[in-house]
Amino acid sequence: MRTCCLLSVAYLAFLLGSCGPSPEVMKPGATSMSKEGLYEKGHLLYMQQQYDSATVLLKKAASMDSLFQTPIQDLAALHFDLGMRSPSDASPARMEKLREAKRYYARLEALGNQDSEIYERLCEISVATEDDRSFLRYAKKNAEKYPFDRQYYNLGLATFGAGDYAGTVRTQKEAVEKFRQSPYLGGFYRQMGRAYMKMDRDQTAERTLTSGVQAVDVRVAELRRGGGEYKATDAYRRLTDDKIAMLLLLKRLHQTYKATDKLEQVERQLKEAGYTQ
Repeated sequence: MRTCCLLSVAYLAFLLGSCGPSPEVMKPGATSMSKEGLYEKGHLLYMQQQYDSATVLLKKAASMDSLFQTPIQDLAALHFDLGMRSPSDASPARMEKLREAKRYYARLEALGNQDSEIYERLCEISVATEDDRSFLRYAKKNAEKYPFDRQYYNLGLATFGAGDYAGTVRTQKEAVEKFRQSPYLGGFYRQMGRAYMKMDRDQTAERTLTSGVQAVDVRVAELRRGGGEYKATDAYRRLTDDKIAMLLLLKRLHQTYKATDKLEQVERQLKEAGYTQ
């Protein structure tokens, strides 16, 4: 009877041991964190600017579920922040950070995330890496999805950079018709004028730029009538900068064609706008 009891105790101990954690699970430092847990820890490290450690955890979280977007968003923003810290730095390391950010933002778009901010970032990265074709692709998508003034302005920049001058004229004409009150109004005319000059249509460029200067003057007058510190607004500064840029283009045209009277008028307008060489 005693022997039977001892065997029962031993067998029970064996069963309990079999149901417990395996030696592998019990190893010191082993982790069984969920994708959400990895993300939360990685996000916290990102906020604490511990970028290398954050990247490791965020990549691990993203690898556990290809549809899990939050770690991808952090990875995109993290690499974008690191890449854009030194805008004048064209080092291979900086370019790689930006390209990595672009891959993550493109991945978010492929997953159905079409927020305007994603397209804005993709456009910024394309410009920073001097990728005109990529800039045009994402500027088009942004303007199609979000047909607002800034998106149209960027589309004008993108088409011009890609050498599609007819596309620049077409999109900026449409923008002028849609956004007469926009602070980008002068920019629309300026980009049309530049495109016409590239197409050797200088007379059309002159008429477009002259109309643009007049349109800006009307818009500034409206701001003035609104009262307040209108000169301190972003709208006023943008309109004034574009007006000066258009006047400088007109000056170049008038010098080329030796239009003395028009040249004197433009120089007077530049002085009134506060431009100093």
